[in-house]
Amino acid sequence: MASNSMQITPAMNQVIPNELWVSLESNDSTMMKAVRASHAPDGRKVDVKPMLRIIDNILLRAAPAIVEGTYEDKGLLEEEIFSRSDVDAKLKTLASIIKKVSSELFSHNNLILSGTFKASSNVNQTIIPYGMDCKCTCSGGRDVHATIMMLLDTLSSYSWDAKVVLTVAAFIVNYGHEFLLFTSSEANNSALAQSLAFLKQLRDITDHAKFSKAKIDAITKLIKGIMAVTKYIVELHNLPPESIATDEAPMSNAMAYIPKAAYWTMLSVVICASYIASVSGSEETTELLDLSRLASEGSKMLVILKSYKTIYKEYEDEKCKTAYWDLVKTFSSTHSDNMTVLKTLLLAKDGKQHLVGHTSKRIHIEELREKHVFLLASGLDISKEEIDILGKLYQEAKSKGEVQYEVVWIPVVEKTISWDQEKQQKFEQILAMMPWYAMPEPSKIKAEVIKYIKNEWRFENKMILMPLDRQGKVGSLNALDMLLVRGNKAFSSIYNEKEESIWEVQQTWTLEQLLGGIDNNFSLVLDWTKQGTIVCLYGGEDIEWIREFTKATKDAVKNISSGTSFELVYVGKNNAIKEVENIIKTIDEENLSRYWNDLSSIWFFWTRLESMLYLKMQQCKNLKNDRIMQEVTTLLSYDDSDRGWALFCKGSSEMALAQGDVALKSMKEFSERKDADLFQAVSNYIKKSQKIQRCSRIILSGERQEIPSKKLSSDGCECSMEKCFVYRCCADK
Repeated sequence: MASNSMQITPAMNQVIPNELWVSLESNDSTMMKAVRASHAPDGRKVDVKPMLRIIDNILLRAAPAIVEGTYEDKGLLEEEIFSRSDVDAKLKTLASIIKKVSSELFSHNNLILSGTFKASSNVNQTIIPYGMDCKCTCSGGRDVHATIMMLLDTLSSYSWDAKVVLTVAAFIVNYGHEFLLFTSSEANNSALAQSLAFLKQLRDITDHAKFSKAKIDAITKLIKGIMAVTKYIVELHNLPPESIATDEAPMSNAMAYIPKAAYWTMLSVVICASYIASVSGSEETTELLDLSRLASEGSKMLVILKSYKTIYKEYEDEKCKTAYWDLVKTFSSTHSDNMTVLKTLLLAKDGKQHLVGHTSKRIHIEELREKHVFLLASGLDISKEEIDILGKLYQEAKSKGEVQYEVVWIPVVEKTISWDQEKQQKFEQILAMMPWYAMPEPSKIKAEVIKYIKNEWRFENKMILMPLDRQGKVGSLNALDMLLVRGNKAFSSIYNEKEESIWEVQQTWTLEQLLGGIDNNFSLVLDWTKQGTIVCLYGGEDIEWIREFTKATKDAVKNISSGTSFELVYVGKNNAIKEVENIIKTIDEENLSRYWNDLSSIWFFWTRLESMLYLKMQQCKNLKNDRIMQEVTTLLSYDDSDRGWALFCKGSSEMALAQGDVALKSMKEFSERKDADLFQAVSNYIKKSQKIQRCSRIILSGERQEIPSKKLSSDGCECSMEKCFVYRCCADK
């Protein structure tokens, strides 16, 4: 029987010749010219980021140090990968090319073993990629450069980042993962290692003597460098095309450097695969030298790639700064029409001048000439409820023809966040719900536009609606508040900056002011009161209080005089759509009361109240004597209490608002007294309870610049409210 060990001289085991090192140092070497000449992309786009995340997922479990600091939560990484069906579909399209690259790597290693190591009986221990038959019958070795050129030829039609990621994927799947498992000393990995070895018919591969610690550390370090360089190649290659034009320094140098970095990555992969496949530990001095030198070269490349990224950021920041002030100047200038402003704002990085609608129909920006345009800025977290209400206002304006305007959605996405398929799908889903137009490619919105929207329009997280008139002048107000309060009737006031005009002259607090608008649920409540029905609107998220209050109310209603009808309606809670959804389900199952089954109605009710508050604050007058302000503030503060609240309405102008406990006690007292006039009895009880001073709070959705400190007050407390910030991880809590 032949011995399982073999003696290999350094000369036989030297895989990387000195000539290759020299050629790698120069961009103009014959070798690098051949590398660049092999590149013949056919224009196909390959999203390599999901594949990189899968590779990271493998390495996180086999050798966490390689991707240390990249992901905080391994479980989230796995969930992100395997919960997305589009990832699986993408990988299926790339499976054949990965298998082909695996075959090239395997062929290289088999040739080395069957040629250079011909005398060894360990040839059968070559690692055969899963699902691949060994049909190579070649004899003699093949130098590593020839193997890389063969890989480049196989991948010639792919972009540089795709070439690298596909090569790394083939290596990790068939060599890297197994190497890291087989050399692991952890008990939980040993069984898996033995199982894999058995399936691949590898004997003694789990024997740690076959891989010295020095060799393990050297290969692990090199794999870490491979992953780091690969990610920088992907990042630089996916910079916006207009930022990396080959004739525009400094980024042209970065693009010229990528082929060299790609060659180094593929060279390192081939060497790692060769040394893992050889399963040799007797003489590894030259191997360690090669691995060490490759890792050193990789470190140098990382420094250069990082410097290109820094240069790009500085270059883009300077461009953005200049373009930003040009944008400010454009908006502050006087124009004969709105085209100059719209084209400056909506023109994509690639110069395209069209917008896209929910039906995929495209229009040219010119079609907005001499039209009133509302610019809707929001993130991809804009809700269905927000779109529904704005959509109703937009469709009403179109159908009635009293006012004519267009809406253009500008998706505000941080430039530091990469635009992937998942975000593209989210964008398309949102666009499908909108009856207006949008900028077609959020990733191509200019950085200076995003900066302008945030700085000049004070956009943070909540959507804003900025009015642009026919001459391109932007109104100073966020038109969203005015539209939500008065609907399309506010159109004529939006550009005049006269927010007082939306309140009419009278200061009486009426049900029409509370529920004015286009919502059908609002109209139904108003119709009830016109017919003489007493209506009680109530809200909150304490289900036990809701059960107790609805029971007490039903008992009290039994005592009202005949001919008087009563309706009890749940209207939810501010900024708690998910919780409200669950409460509505309970109310329905237990038949506790009526409720607004359209979540858009609930969102509209509370957001409209906030809009009233914001508009009143902009007047900056003596708000303590403003009846509308007092009522709005009180209702919002009651909503933020631990218990619920209730508003009793009789006709249009008779209303009695109470905190949850007061409302509950009033119902119980009426049940015991058996008075005929329910509304009068409840109203008297509430007025009596309001003489007791109660402090309150209001939590509003988002920081608003127009809210001054110490300006708000509510019923029951003479003190002004102090303005402060409340930070929450989730609005729906």
